[in-house]
Amino acid sequence: MRQSKVLFIINSLGYGGAETHLLKLSKALLNKNWDVCLMTLTDDLELISKLDDRIKHYKLKFSFASIPINVFRALKIIKKERPQVIHSHLFQSNILGRFVKLFYSKIKLINTTHCIYDSERIAGLSPVFIYRFTKKWVDFHTAVSKASLEQLLLNNAIPLSKGVYIPNGVFVNFDYTKIIHEHKSFMWLAVGRLIPVKNYNLLLQACEKISNFDEDFELHIAGDGVQKTQLEALIISKKLSNRVCLLGNIPNIPALMESYDAFVLSSDSEGLPMTVLEAMSKKLPIVSTRVGGVTDIIKNADGGFLSEPRNSNDLAINMLKLMKSSKQELQNFGQNNFNFLKNNFTIEIVVEKFLEVYKESS
Repeated sequence: MRQSKVLFIINSLGYGGAETHLLKLSKALLNKNWDVCLMTLTDDLELISKLDDRIKHYKLKFSFASIPINVFRALKIIKKERPQVIHSHLFQSNILGRFVKLFYSKIKLINTTHCIYDSERIAGLSPVFIYRFTKKWVDFHTAVSKASLEQLLLNNAIPLSKGVYIPNGVFVNFDYTKIIHEHKSFMWLAVGRLIPVKNYNLLLQACEKISNFDEDFELHIAGDGVQKTQLEALIISKKLSNRVCLLGNIPNIPALMESYDAFVLSSDSEGLPMTVLEAMSKKLPIVSTRVGGVTDIIKNADGGFLSEPRNSNDLAINMLKLMKSSKQELQNFGQNNFNFLKNNFTIEIVVEKFLEVYKESS
């Protein structure tokens, strides 16, 4: 009997939660003796060095105008690799997978959505509408947060029988012990691309408000993106240069997290950010906006505070509340996050759920 094989399709291997999740899922499947290959659609390959050497990588150059060419190229790769399962991540890859399914009906196609579609439009159409129109071309559609799945189901973008919530997962060191650093300042970390949906403007507004209370703190932001120049100017204009630092892209985010006191997320919209799970794996307390799957996690874990999206006052209040917590309270928040993570979001738990989907869709 030939070895089970999955072909992953994803837009890129750039710095992002979906990309990080795929790398971890690929590794976990290799550990389960699956054969894994990968197809990417763009030249954004900053994380390619983290791809396991056993995974064969194919690169396309995708655009909606070139779908016929990309489908043809993808079909050649599929004919060569002969996977039993195609598992695509993110909208463009999901759509490419659906076109491929028309030619290889016996291969099982799994789509995964990593976000909530708010204002996105493709050729003037909502991704949710396009999913609805092509939903017969997919065997199963998973979402990394309950909110994402609910949006798809409520808009009839996937049938109830073909949709399931499967969260992101991380490798967890169950023996991890957090080293307590004696910082002069309270050290905050934020991680993510410097793009509007992450709303770092809001976070800087909150920091400006906190600075008026003479609290000794620093905020470091790891990531890069189109808003870098704007954010640099905003940091200067708000007189936060001695408090806020843009770190750029950092290859090993979990290792970076070990040096901080708490993690903060200011996004307007999310699915289930890998960075939140990684912060939990390092026993960090968290302050986040109420977005996507983060809301349920922080609430159920009792690992920090939740703020209303786009509300800098609320974010500042909760950041101050955490900063004024005792060392024991901070340790309790971090331990609560860690305990909740290891019981619900380890990559071993997640890969078993995907294997059930692969089997069920067969």
